[in-house]
Amino acid sequence: MTTDPSELGLLGLHRQTAFTFDDRGRMTCESAPDRSRGRRFSLAGCREGNLAVIRDDVSDPAARELELLVAQEPPLCLPESVPDHLESYLSVLDAEGSPVAPLFGLLWTFSGPVTYQRGVELVWSGTAQGDELMARFDHVVPASLASAGFRVPTDLWEPWCVAMEDGQVGSIAETVRKGTRGAEVGVDTAVGLRGHGLGAAATAGWSSHPELEQMSLFYSTARENMSSRRLTERLGLHFLGSTFAIT
Repeated sequence: MTTDPSELGLLGLHRQTAFTFDDRGRMTCESAPDRSRGRRFSLAGCREGNLAVIRDDVSDPAARELELLVAQEPPLCLPESVPDHLESYLSVLDAEGSPVAPLFGLLWTFSGPVTYQRGVELVWSGTAQGDELMARFDHVVPASLASAGFRVPTDLWEPWCVAMEDGQVGSIAETVRKGTRGAEVGVDTAVGLRGHGLGAAATAGWSSHPELEQMSLFYSTARENMSSRRLTERLGLHFLGSTFAIT
């Protein structure tokens, strides 16, 4: 858990968990195994304020303009929050010469390991059962995983937890971002099994993974993803604030 109990401290920890930065404090990539480049500009807020992340390929003049706008931005602390300077952010980056589009999201934190639906069979990475499950994937990737884009065992990012349904993978909760003090979960549930609580069960199992002890844990989703929002309600996660990014 973070040593800073404030919401702004948690927000800062999430930024350090989600991204990798250069010596200037500019973002170089996301802290995911695939090291994707991430958005050119992102803003996250809570009741205590906002924090911005600017990618390293944004020009210095544009970065200064963005920083000035962020300094005047009211906290993005509500699920429906929209930046006051939305059009200005878009305009600054549009002038950089590539198309822009806004993305709105929401961010939650875990107060600690959570529990949900104890009757669901769970399998964790780093266990004999987990190794056996991965060995099966070397031969045939389950349709439920293939449909979500998983092709080989290494596509499932550790540490992870899988919720099983009738001997098959029903939902997975994997670590999509990881820093030295925090981790963020990503959840995929088989299409035909959604709405049955398997995603919540897998996420709860992920939160208790031994490799995540003493870490602050985060969950984020697109604002319009109502199934993900229901999952956070089922688990009683703490809503931290809204996020905004420009592709």
